[in-house]
Amino acid sequence: MPAENEKDKKEEHHAPPAKKGKGMLIGIIAVVVIALGAGGFFFFKGKSGAKHAEEQAAEEAPGHGGGHEASAKSGGSVFNLEPFIVNLQDNSGTRYLKLTINLELAPNTSSAELQAQTAQIRDSLIILLSSKGYADIGTVEGKYQMRDEIVARVNQYLRKGKVKTAYFTEFVIQ
Repeated sequence: MPAENEKDKKEEHHAPPAKKGKGMLIGIIAVVVIALGAGGFFFFKGKSGAKHAEEQAAEEAPGHGGGHEASAKSGGSVFNLEPFIVNLQDNSGTRYLKLTINLELAPNTSSAELQAQTAQIRDSLIILLSSKGYADIGTVEGKYQMRDEIVARVNQYLRKGKVKTAYFTEFVIQ
């Protein structure tokens, strides 16, 4: 039996370092999780801070209230409309469309003219969009046709300038 006692002592002697190693592993994992959490917090806070600064700059810009003008590569400017959320006409149940539209203006078109007509343009586009069903806009051809209809409707409200095309920067059907 003395050999067994020595063996038991050796096993007991080796057991505590395994627990110490396990504790060390848990400690390392905890530090990594905390570091990742802190990194994620600062990453997203930095993005929201930049977005907040952009929103403040847009609010301070003259003529803000429904759209924002940006420069386009083709020489004209782009007028950003606020997102649209409408119910679609569907027999299969309730479906929603969330659509963000940017309008490319012809070189001689002033965004001030578009800004002055924003309420009328939004109203007209809401009526157009809510009259569509999923079958109408669920295909690529349907989206191109709707784009042409949007450009035609917006151009009805412009006296001096024209919209060249519309860009869908967000298009979600649910």
